[in-house]
Amino acid sequence: MKKCKPILINSFVSMLLLFLLSGCWSSKSIEDLNIAVGTAVDKSKDGKIRSTLQYVIPKAIGNSNSKSPQQKAYTNVSATGNSLEPIGWETTLQREGPISGAHEKAVIIGQNLAREEPIREITDLFFRDIDIRGSTLIFISKGEAARTLESKEADVVPAIRLVEIAQQDLTTRALKHLSLMKIWGKSNSQTSFLLQLIDIKKGEFELDGAAVIKGRTNKMIGILNKEEIEGINWITGEVNSGAVKAFQKESEKPTYYQIQSIKSKIKPHVTGDRISFDVKIESEGRIAEYWNPHFKPAFKNKTIKHIENAAEKEVMRLVENTTKKMQKEFGVDVGGFGTKLRIKHPNVWKNVKDNWDEKFSEIPITYDVSITIQDYGMIGSKKK
Repeated sequence: MKKCKPILINSFVSMLLLFLLSGCWSSKSIEDLNIAVGTAVDKSKDGKIRSTLQYVIPKAIGNSNSKSPQQKAYTNVSATGNSLEPIGWETTLQREGPISGAHEKAVIIGQNLAREEPIREITDLFFRDIDIRGSTLIFISKGEAARTLESKEADVVPAIRLVEIAQQDLTTRALKHLSLMKIWGKSNSQTSFLLQLIDIKKGEFELDGAAVIKGRTNKMIGILNKEEIEGINWITGEVNSGAVKAFQKESEKPTYYQIQSIKSKIKPHVTGDRISFDVKIESEGRIAEYWNPHFKPAFKNKTIKHIENAAEKEVMRLVENTTKKMQKEFGVDVGGFGTKLRIKHPNVWKNVKDNWDEKFSEIPITYDVSITIQDYGMIGSKKK
């Protein structure tokens, strides 16, 4: 009998292990889940909030190679209410099965709503929801946000495509994407900031400037166009790709400098009650395009210097125009100047932080731009 006990114990343990390995008791098939990947929030015609949720359809994605007419890879569900929580319950009743927000990629806010309600309040539910990640990206839409969650291509999920485009960071004419977590920090500190503005043109996404969010009200007050976004990116140095015009006269024909790196250093100066900033911008890159109307070799020192000077003048024009727009038209700091002052002169910052945007609009800012061409593409050779 004693010999049988180990055998019985081992058999019992083996059966228990088999039971445990059979799968999680609470698991659900992915096809039974409503996986939310995007949300569009608009102001409805009756003054209420209209929310549109985008769900992926796993079965449709899995049948993308089928010869039969393809089902769309997503479905959108909309509802209207006074706030997003009761709207969420309304949309839940329109779908069978549980809803999962763990894969939420983007929240798009309609321009009209962003001008009327604080961004902090619009995004409050997303920040509190334990399923939604802080890395979810936030955008402002020209026109109705719900339009951005539609596509004529059956195998495209618009919310996912939007995020993929925004995360490429291939040009200075697009803004560095901003996540839910970062926006919450800026909103709570009453810091002015920018959100990528998107539009739909001919059925395709277009990153079309940026929405200016004023720190004190946390509402949208205006727009920076693509050229002004270029200026912001040169000031902050947050984007290290793209191109800039490197000719001043039409007779010189097109020449373009391709950015390989940007370094920007914002240095605050305090003398008594007077605050000023010096901004040193350095960039290295290559000649991307050179029409060469006078057959001047691009790799000659004189020609290189001429192109570098032309690119420097263009960058200077961009940053000065953008600074003028920030200070004189909108009266907000969206270039990170206040952050540099807070780090370098914390005691001074304590005295000016409560009305920093107003103070910033009167502060002198000087720029120094240095462009260095390191190579000439496939024509010529790299600098030694």
